[in-house]
Amino acid sequence: MKIRRLCVFSSSSNHVPERFREDTLLLADRMLEEDISLVFGGGSVGLMGILADRILAGGGKAIGVIPTFLRTKELAHESLTEMVETGSMHERKQEMSRRADAFAVLPGGFGTMDEFFEILTWKQLGLHSRPIVVANTTGWFDPVLSWCRRSVKVRTVSPKNIDLFEVVPSAADVVDALLRRRPAVPSPGRLSRT
Repeated sequence: MKIRRLCVFSSSSNHVPERFREDTLLLADRMLEEDISLVFGGGSVGLMGILADRILAGGGKAIGVIPTFLRTKELAHESLTEMVETGSMHERKQEMSRRADAFAVLPGGFGTMDEFFEILTWKQLGLHSRPIVVANTTGWFDPVLSWCRRSVKVRTVSPKNIDLFEVVPSAADVVDALLRRRPAVPSPGRLSRT
């Protein structure tokens, strides 16, 4: 499976640890090396702004998807390859998903978790079969991963669904994780894991 466009969910806060910033830049560099375009929420702030700026500065493509109510001079990135405007947050997630070959989840807040769990649920329901990679920079997602394991243990989540996403130690490892994937042949009636 060729990854041409990677949808990244991450923080829009400018007040994040320096390690998160450094790791985000490493992801951008790997995306540029492999000629992978960015699909993201279209903002100019936080880790998402840092990622888009680095991709654009390196000659790559960055496609933003932003709801009309967030498109203000303060929030929208005005220098993107393409900006798509939507009517709602839900439409934004649908449009980002439609344009992506794979998904990466970097450290973030409520919005990042909302995007991660929605795209994961869509995969669980068979609405897509694209890879989802979680970058666990400095153990950021350890509490979430612990919750996932506990959910499997008490059977609120099926054991097979824990395999619907991959966890890597940092954002720098996301592209390599995607490149080593091989498409799986889905069994009849089963959810594809590619």
